Amino acid sequence: MFIGACVLAISLVSDRAGAQNPAPDKPAAKTAGDAEKAPQPAGPPAAIAGFRTAQFGMSEDQLRRAIAKDFPNAATTLKKTTHPAEKTTVFTLPVADLVPHTGSAQVSYILGLNSKKLIQVNVVWRSDGSEEHNESLVGTANSLRDYFAGQSYKPGSVVANRQLNENAIVVFRGADVQDRLVLMVLHGSGPAAAAKDEKTPRPRPLSLELSYIADAAHPDVFRIPKGQF
Repeated sequence: MFIGACVLAISLVSDRAGAQNPAPDKPAAKTAGDAEKAPQPAGPPAAIAGFRTAQFGMSEDQLRRAIAKDFPNAATTLKKTTHPAEKTTVFTLPVADLVPHTGSAQVSYILGLNSKKLIQVNVVWRSDGSEEHNESLVGTANSLRDYFAGQSYKPGSVVANRQLNENAIVVFRGADVQDRLVLMVLHGSGPAAAAKDEKTPRPRPLSLELSYIADAAHPDVFRIPKGQF
């Protein structure tokens, strides 16, 4: 999930903030629970500055050093690409067991188009579609939700277990006082279609996307200037 998709998710959640939340009716969705508004935890305000050593505003050289410090064994697999639509620079690498016993996750660091500085970090886990792996991924989502819910975010910014659409749940969203955002979305929670020779549908593969976003309202990505078309 890159900037555009994240902003879409944030917008949809905000639009439905005052609406009745539909009760999930599928096993994967149920395990994530119903929508809830948790009380604000005590303690110092949350600060969303990036992911581990990688901090928002870092240059490419600084980011490479931060990645090497955080993941010394994985840094050799780091890949650099350009996002085809947003023209941002993306550094991606696989990392095993970010949360214990969760298998491999893909971590992506995004540098803004104009600033060339770190503006977003995405962590993505994907299941193989088996019931066991799906349950494990949902368990990871719940554990991370509880972790984030224990921090003190900007009043009114927290959303937990909000049904976004048939196939997606916002497991957690929260902003700090600078409106930097943490957003976690579970995808693939809707019904899976059965093949022609199957009487019951197979489990739908799930993906869990965790994003740390420096400025969701004003993303540093390519946009076609007004009046050109």
